[in-house]
Amino acid sequence: MNFYIKKMGCKVNEYEASAIATQLTNLGHQEVFDVANADFAIVFTCAVTNEAESKSRQMVSKISKLNSNAKIIVCGCSSQNNAENFVCKNGVVAVLGMNKLQIIDFIQNYDNYKNSLPFKNCEINKAYDNYCIPKMNKTRHFVKIQDGCNNFCSYCLIPYLRGRSRSRDLKDIVNEIQVASTNSKEVVITGIDVSDYHTENGETLIDLVKTIKDIDIRVRFSSLECNIINEEFLLQLKECKNFCPHFHLPLQSGANRTLKDMNRHYTKEEFLSKIDLIRKHFGDCGITTDVIVGFPTESESDFNETLETIKKANFSDIHAFPYSMRKGTAISKIAKPLPSQIVYERQHILLQLKQKLHSEFLIRHKGKVASMLTENVKGDYITGYTKEYIKVILPKTEAKPSQIINVQLLEVVGNEMLAKKL
Repeated sequence: MNFYIKKMGCKVNEYEASAIATQLTNLGHQEVFDVANADFAIVFTCAVTNEAESKSRQMVSKISKLNSNAKIIVCGCSSQNNAENFVCKNGVVAVLGMNKLQIIDFIQNYDNYKNSLPFKNCEINKAYDNYCIPKMNKTRHFVKIQDGCNNFCSYCLIPYLRGRSRSRDLKDIVNEIQVASTNSKEVVITGIDVSDYHTENGETLIDLVKTIKDIDIRVRFSSLECNIINEEFLLQLKECKNFCPHFHLPLQSGANRTLKDMNRHYTKEEFLSKIDLIRKHFGDCGITTDVIVGFPTESESDFNETLETIKKANFSDIHAFPYSMRKGTAISKIAKPLPSQIVYERQHILLQLKQKLHSEFLIRHKGKVASMLTENVKGDYITGYTKEYIKVILPKTEAKPSQIINVQLLEVVGNEMLAKKL
């Protein structure tokens, strides 16, 4: 059978989709990259925002129009949130929600499912779902270590859709990273709440870092919650010889009242103390964040407080996105969205601050020597990222993709830095 996969949303979705593709290929099926040639089309949907859900539904409709003969399998958060949005779509033969591993059985035994189409199974597994190791590329490989979330932020549906936090066996993770070290140059450790990694044997994220610290591959974390940041954890990261000093710590709001309404479990003072601790050990490293603009209870004063907190944190970059009301969340039951004009104006102000802080971060690194992982050729240049997550461009004559080279950072060019190979 020919199968086509469309991945939407987060890196966890991407990892799971790649694992499914690898397993289907190992079973003798053929992955195609033009949906017109597909017998099965598998859509990994997203529900983090209303827009993401809308795009997921639109994608299913688009695939149906492009290939009316394709048997469409829908999985992921959006289908978990509202399976009925997909069951009625033309061409949809199965809606599996978070039960993604059933894709394999469904395709392998499709004839047995014909009498029950469209098939639906949106049960959430309480144990960690073990995927095969996805096919790796030569540059960067994502390694999923955890699924689900116990935080129940008042704006978020993910704990209801992916279930409670559960973690992957430590030995399996280490094995995948060891395999990756023979193929890829960097691994990115990812999950829904990476900081909550803990196994039934009592192993935590610190134990994982201890175990992989000598493996010959760059190691990066996709995102960490500030509660994991302490002296012990940072000292262990310093022992990891290939750790990339780039910390993505979601702030979401810099106002204490809003943080409480978000159910974020920390204050701005606690968050800033973690930033100070990181810089104590890693200097002017990359520290990026997420900020929600226009939370329903965010006043003008709260927004200004957030701006001041961001300035004190001095982030290297910011992902600023408008609040999206998600039906079923705690905040949706007690507050209405702010007027769109207010949200737009606040986002514009925050994006200006983001640009200022990012430019200043790049300027501070001008003249420094950095380790760059080369990735893509664009015109006369090759691009890639330093360990600190600075995007670098240098003449393509100086390097090939999928190399780790030392470069000197010369000039700021937009949101990137021009460099030369040393």
